[in-house]
Amino acid sequence: MPALFRVILAGGVIGGLSLLGGVVELSRVWAAESADVYVSVFLAGGFPDIHGMTLAGQNVSVVNARNQVGGGARVGLFPQFTERIVGIELEYFGTTGKLSASNSSGAEGGAHLTVLNSMVNLIVRRPTGAVRPYGGVGIGYSGGVLHRADFPGRANRDIDSTPGFAYQFLAGVQWDVSARTFLFVEYKHLVTGFHWKGVALDYQTNYAVGGIGWSF
Repeated sequence: MPALFRVILAGGVIGGLSLLGGVVELSRVWAAESADVYVSVFLAGGFPDIHGMTLAGQNVSVVNARNQVGGGARVGLFPQFTERIVGIELEYFGTTGKLSASNSSGAEGGAHLTVLNSMVNLIVRRPTGAVRPYGGVGIGYSGGVLHRADFPGRANRDIDSTPGFAYQFLAGVQWDVSARTFLFVEYKHLVTGFHWKGVALDYQTNYAVGGIGWSF
């Protein structure tokens, strides 16, 4: 009887593991058949074009933003019901650099500027092939962080942050380096606006992006 019980128990364990493995495999196959899912990480270089900046209540005559470098990550989903042509991405990225400005009265100031962006993108792409061009638009939230700020009329020279609505346009190309891994390059143009105490600006940036991703 004990031997028979052990045989039944072993058979149940093996059967259960086989069933679990089958469920996992079916789930994986279902996911692969129902959508393309990927994650990616990237480096970004920003080239800001700043407009409408005010300093101590006056329009700025000279503004310079430089050395905007950073990176980010994103998750993408292309469902089968769109033929895997149209999908969405959740994206988070940021850059940091230097900002300097002077107004018509001779007031000057400078700061380190960090821009952090949380975006939802709508993407259209070529669904198959080793090389896949894509493009899209996105909306979301940008946070502008001034640190080591030295602007007239501002007592706070440590850290000051402000939120802003943001939108962006992007275009790029992916190419496969293995069955699950791809590289990509991308151009994006982001528009937002920031208003701190004593300093305000319209922030537009062209980004050059390059990264690596993994499909599931």
